[in-house]
Amino acid sequence: MAALILPCCAEGMNAAEKMMWSTYPVATPKGAATGFIIRRHHSIFQKKRELVMITSNHVLETLGGGPLLLVLRSGRVGSKVAPLFLLIMPPTEEAKSFYVTHPLHDISAFKLYLPPEVEEIAETKSFVDEDMLNDQVTPLHTGMEVGFLGYPDVLPGTEGGFPVLRSGRVASYPVEGECSGGRFLINSDVYAGDSGAPVIWIRHARRPKLVGMVIQRVGPEARSFSHLAVAVNAEVIRQTLQMLADRESHPVRTKDQNLPMLTPSTQNSR
Repeated sequence: MAALILPCCAEGMNAAEKMMWSTYPVATPKGAATGFIIRRHHSIFQKKRELVMITSNHVLETLGGGPLLLVLRSGRVGSKVAPLFLLIMPPTEEAKSFYVTHPLHDISAFKLYLPPEVEEIAETKSFVDEDMLNDQVTPLHTGMEVGFLGYPDVLPGTEGGFPVLRSGRVASYPVEGECSGGRFLINSDVYAGDSGAPVIWIRHARRPKLVGMVIQRVGPEARSFSHLAVAVNAEVIRQTLQMLADRESHPVRTKDQNLPMLTPSTQNSR
């Protein structure tokens, strides 16, 4: 992850640039992936949006006793930006207790807890709202051009800790409905580290239109790149968020709590 400083321009950002701010690296001692933050209301009485991280389940499964590394950012849009390394120590007895996993697809979600002192210096910006997942104005179709933002292991980071944007066309049919199984293909080069990358409709000029998430590559070798990505659609993401809400309505308590520790850094690292 390249920990450099990048000035950003706040005015005139398009949908892809806003999605850059909504996407973050996720890593365990045994693997790395991409994650993105969705803002949601836990209840109608809350004024402040909660932050939920969406990422690949197969990377979280390698967590074991932890830690889970998230790379956040300091600095606001329009100012200098530097990565901040957040270490999350999961409960020692049940490492899976802090996240939920979709029963049919390689996608997980967990609420991002930040203590007040961390919130003051970490800019966990996201332009993605859970209400966007219910927006069916532009359904996906075969041949539509989409983009995805990830951290491929050949270039795991850019200046300021932002992901790498690539694009391709929806390459499978059907794309939506029960017959699709909640998945679709994208014809684009993908690498290890791209799992968890959000998929957006790139012709949506100003507001990010989240249409899916990359879950795997299609190829004979695990470490080589592929020309096809498998993605789950927005409905699967919505279902995973609902699972998290349902689990929070009936919490399972463990002996330990998730204690995030923030380590800011301005040194170059990969």
